[in-house]
Order: sequence, then structure tokens, then C-alpha cells
Amino acid sequence: MKPIPEKQGSILVTVLIMLAIAGVTLGSMLTAQLSYSRNSQATHDINKAGYLADAGLNAAVVKLNASSDAAIACSESRNYFAQTNLFEGDNWGFQTVLTVTTNGKNLVTSTGYYMNQQVQVQSEVTLGAGARNIHALFAHAIFAGNSSLATNYSLSIGGTSTNADFVAGDTYSGGKLDRSGTAHLRLPEILVDSNADGICGLEDHWTNSYATAFYTNGLTAAAFTTYSNNATSHQSELYSNGKYDYGEAFRDIIGNGQYDLGEPFTDVNGNGVRDAGDSYIDRNGNGVYDVGVDTVVDRGNGQYDAGEEWIEDSTRKVSNKKVRVNGRWDAANGYWKLTSGVWSWKAVSGWPAESYEDVGDGVYQEAEPYEDQSGHYVPGDPFVDDRNAIYDYGTQAVGPTTGMPAPGPGQKAAPGNNSRIDPPDLLHMYYSTSKTASKPLDALERWGNDVAVTASDYGTAVAITDAARPEHIFIRNPPIGTSGSVSSGGKTIYKRSYNTVTNTSGQRVDDYFFEDPTDATYNSSDTSAEIDGTTQTAPMYINVRSDANVKLYYVDGNVFIHHPQVYSMRFRTPGTRITIVASGNITISDEFYYNADYAAGLTRDEVNSTIVNNPSDALCLIALKNPAVTNSGNIYIGDSQFGTGGSIHAMLYAENNFIDNNLNTADQAFISVFGNMSAGNLVNINRSGSKRTRLDITLDERIRNGEIIIPGLPHPVGSQRSIFLDTAWHLVPGTWSSWSMLRKM
Repeated sequence: MKPIPEKQGSILVTVLIMLAIAGVTLGSMLTAQLSYSRNSQATHDINKAGYLADAGLNAAVVKLNASSDAAIACSESRNYFAQTNLFEGDNWGFQTVLTVTTNGKNLVTSTGYYMNQQVQVQSEVTLGAGARNIHALFAHAIFAGNSSLATNYSLSIGGTSTNADFVAGDTYSGGKLDRSGTAHLRLPEILVDSNADGICGLEDHWTNSYATAFYTNGLTAAAFTTYSNNATSHQSELYSNGKYDYGEAFRDIIGNGQYDLGEPFTDVNGNGVRDAGDSYIDRNGNGVYDVGVDTVVDRGNGQYDAGEEWIEDSTRKVSNKKVRVNGRWDAANGYWKLTSGVWSWKAVSGWPAESYEDVGDGVYQEAEPYEDQSGHYVPGDPFVDDRNAIYDYGTQAVGPTTGMPAPGPGQKAAPGNNSRIDPPDLLHMYYSTSKTASKPLDALERWGNDVAVTASDYGTAVAITDAARPEHIFIRNPPIGTSGSVSSGGKTIYKRSYNTVTNTSGQRVDDYFFEDPTDATYNSSDTSAEIDGTTQTAPMYINVRSDANVKLYYVDGNVFIHHPQVYSMRFRTPGTRITIVASGNITISDEFYYNADYAAGLTRDEVNSTIVNNPSDALCLIALKNPAVTNSGNIYIGDSQFGTGGSIHAMLYAENNFIDNNLNTADQAFISVFGNMSAGNLVNINRSGSKRTRLDITLDERIRNGEIIIPGLPHPVGSQRSIFLDTAWHLVPGTWSSWSMLRKM
């Protein structure tokens, strides 16, 4: 039977409609599939970029431990993978960089790349277990290697009264050593050399220079007084690093900083029991106070307790010195004074107590009378500063040592003829070679440079004004003269007095001045950052950006720290740590200060090497011999024009000599170094004029203690003594947002 025509038309319409719907649906399905494919591919690429970023963190730590540097370029990162055919194209890898935050923490940033996707993760790194060897010169306040083997060389430390030299740290002379006057110089400690190899090895042991015993518990008042009185006569031999080291004798008058069960207490209303508002120690950890179990402590008791805020009294003076600006709360009628590592109370009738805020801190504290049962040392206990729990070589010389005081109890004489320490091998550090180049076959670890500062960077300009280029912290060949200026890159470059040097071909060696024309303080100083209230310590800042920090800068020429308009310089960003290697000489005639905790109220007479507390910066200056220059590899101290140059905060190493530059002037009463003064050959500082310049040096122990790392420090020579640090860098758990961790959330 044939269909009815009307019905046939309806079916056709229906078919067309269905086909149209099917077409639309098919198109939507195709679009959805394509979109899903793109999304899936992007997710895949992001995942791979994330995993590469994670891998970068671990690779950065491996490199940091191997070469003191955690910077890995993306192109370099591909060498870390054994099988690369799993990655598509060439646009993949990771890039890492190490930065130091303003609070001194080390941060590794790793960015993973894959197929136009990138993921970035960060982690804090810190020193943990492992091993590292650094040349022993960085464990010495003064080091003179005497590479020329001069038989008549003598390192002289002398002076009397306020002009006496002060050296806090080990001293080594590759020749003779003479101590005269009342100069402070530590005696050596007693090394029990088990195998008689002249080297302090793992099989050897030692005792400290003055210590007659090792203390783990506090002494009674009488015993501590006897010990400290005996130690006072040996002040110049004490370690005196200004902090308590395990084993030093101490009197436990503060105790462990908390109330112990059975000790009397002071509560809010004095009723002898816990009331609402009284603090307590939750002995059983259940979060509530339990009678007979938990211990009551004080709060708001109307007297100063350790931990409460107070205001240092800067108005009271003794011999024009602000004696109450001492970092300790001073009660009425006197003040606390630290002498030779021992705190003592000095009575002055009529002085009121320093003001404080009596808020309490919920723990039993110093001023409340009780018998401490712990016997532990806590900050504030008096102690005798005589040891640091590691072996210190003290005073050493290959030749005769003269002028040393007679050894006291527990001490060893310093006759000289100690084992020789050869200067480091800088040739195989390849400082002039970029780390991005192929590693030379005979290169030592920590070799090469991160930034090369050369003439080609400057062209005809004197200054680099692009802050994105790390070389901007130097100006090249400024005009010579006693007055006037030129313009370079829109910056005023003042003329200055200095001597140029030519090489064996008669060409001038470039001179680079460590200063920053991109900083707002250029040619001026920040008076708000004065250390002692004088413009002499007001800094002109040098701004090292985070991506240029923790780097080694190789300078193809001489380096100067000298500016005609300012007295001192400082890093703008706390936590800046760089090494500068000059192929030539280094001249220091202006002051350089670290960012650190300086006590309030310091006077100019007090600004010496001992005032640097908790420094966050580190600067290492190395003067490298230039084969084309007859006399190079020296560090000159002082200003040839004015004789100025005072406080220098840096680790200083001259491959050749340390030389004075117009010292013994009225403008140069002292040279004060926080760091070290070391030379591969001789330390020749002539200070015998009528206005003798005092030398005081405090060893920056952070390298020896493994607290910080500075790029490119040289290695020990052979099996000679070195800084052997049982340390290695590792990621700090919980400080990174790793890609794999994020994917699990």
C-alpha cells in the first residue's frame, strides 16, 4: 500500500530535522573532543613541568654541595637526565637559582619548563650532615703564608695601652712572629698529636689553651669567683668570642628559665596557691591546671623578670661611656659590666632602675628567689670565656716566636717551628673562566666565575646604569684628579686620586671602583643608618639584586673601595653574600660595614671589630696575581692621599702581599677588620711611626662554623690542615610547595 502523500511529507520533514540535530550533535561532539584533547595535553605538559621543577630542587642541592653554587641553567639541566627521549622537542628542563633573604635565609627557586608550560617551586636550604674542606686561612684572623720562603720575614704584633694591637682569632706566620708591648694574641692550645704528623686529624684530641677543667654544671658562687679571678691574669690567652661555649665555667644564678617542682614561687596575690590569672606549667600536658601536679608561676609581680621589655638608659655615663647600654636590664644603684667574658655588678648610688614593662611571660624568672635544680647555663649567667669546644691553633709560626707571655696552667708555650701551611692553589680555581663553560680537567671544585667584569661590558662608558646587569656595582677608570667630575650614563662621576698600573706590554690595567651608580644614595650617604652618630659611618649603598647574589665576580683589573664624597659603604639588602676576585691589586681606603645588630649609643672610639653582632652579609675579596703585571695580587690598606680607611668588614686574601698605604697619620688611628687579614706571601703592615695605627682584627667565624657559605673559597693543599666542616646543604622540610605535593591535595 502506498503511503498517503501528507504522511510522506511529514516523515521527510522529520528526517531532515533529525539529520540537522544529528549534525549539530556531531559538531558539538567534535568540538568537545578537540577541547578535551587540548585540556588533557596542557595538563600533561604542566605535570611534566612541575616534576622537572621538583627535580631542579634536588639537583640544586647536589650542585650546592659540590661547588658552593646552586645556579643551573635550563640548557645545563638536561645533562642531569640519563634518558632524554621521553621528552618532546627541545623546550624542556629546569632552571635554579640561590638567593639570600633579608633575614639571612638561603632560598632555592626552581622553575620547570615543558612545551610552553612552566611551574615554579621554592625551598629553603640549610646546612646539615656531610663534609666540606676549605683552606685553613679562613680559620685565621691573620695568615701570612710566606710563599716566597723569605728567611728574614717576621710578623709583628705590638703596641701598648690604647694603641695595642688586638687579634681575636688564630694567627699564622710562615716565617717568624714577634709579639711586643701589651698586644692581645692568643696562645696555642694543647694538641695531642697521636701519630706525630703535625696535623690535627680525627685520631687526635686536644685541650684548650687556658681551661683547667671542662664544666657541664654551674659552679657555686665561691668556686666561680676563685676560677674567674685566676683566669683574669690570663686575659690575653682566653678565647673571648663574646659568647658562652659548651664546657666553659659558669655560675648558674638564673637557672633554666622556668620554675621547677619544689622551688618557691611568687604568684599574683601572694596567697601561695593558684588563683584565676596565675600562670602555671602544664606538667601532664592535659591543657588544664591540676592541683598538686602543675606548677604555679608569676605574672605582673611588680619587678623586672627576664624576657620583659626594657629601655636602655643612655643618660648615665662613666668616663663619658654609656655604661648602661649593655644589652642587660640594670637595676637601681648600678649597672652590669662585661669584663673578659665575666659579668659583674658595678654599684653607683642614686641611679634609678631602667624602666621596663611588667607584663610577665608566664614563666618563673630571674628576680624571684629560688634554688635552681637544673644546673644548666642560660643566657645571662656569668661565665669565663675560655673555650669554644673545638680545636683552635692559636699562635703559630714556622720560625721562632718571641715576646709571648709565659704559659699558665693548662697552656702550652709557643716556641715556633710549627708545621707549615702552604697558601692555596688559586691557579686551578680558574676564576677567570665562566662556570657556564666546560670545566677544565684539572679544575678544583668551586672553580670559575658567575659574573665577569671586563672592559667590553663598559665600552667607552665609565658607569653601567642598567640595574638588571650585575656589573653595575663597579665603575671603570674614573677620571683622575683632586676635584671636578664627568658625566656617564646621566650619572655624575667624581674625579679621584689613584695611581694607574701598566702591564708588561705597556698597556694600562683597568681600575674598577666598588660602588653603585644605580642606587639612590650614589655620591651621598644615608645619615639615618649611622652606627656611631657620625657621618663617617653613614653608608653609601651598593644594591646587589637577588638574582646577582651569592655569586663570584671576576674583575679583569684592579679593585678599589674608595669614593671622594663618602666615608663608608654598605650593602643595601641584608643577606648579600658575594666574592670579588680581582686580577691585580685591591686597595681599601674607605670603610665597609655589614648589616648587623649594632648596639645603641656607640661612640667613635668604640667602633672596632668587636661590635659586629649577628651580621647578615658576607664579602670575600681576593687579589689574584696577574701574570702580565710585575707587582700584583696585593691588598693595600689606607688612602695614599689622606691616610683614611678604618673599619673593614670582609674576608681578605692577597695571593701576594698585604701592604700599608700611608698609615701612621692623624686621620688613621686604627685599622679594624671583622673577617680576616691573610696573604699567600707576607703581611707587611708598617705601623712604627709617631702616630702608629692600631690594628684590631676579629675573625669572622661563620665560615669555620659552617653557618654561611661564600662562593669560590679555595681548597686546602694536599693533606694540610683545613676547615673540615661536617656539613652539607639540604632542603628544609615543610618550606617548599612542591608540585608533587600540590597534586596530592
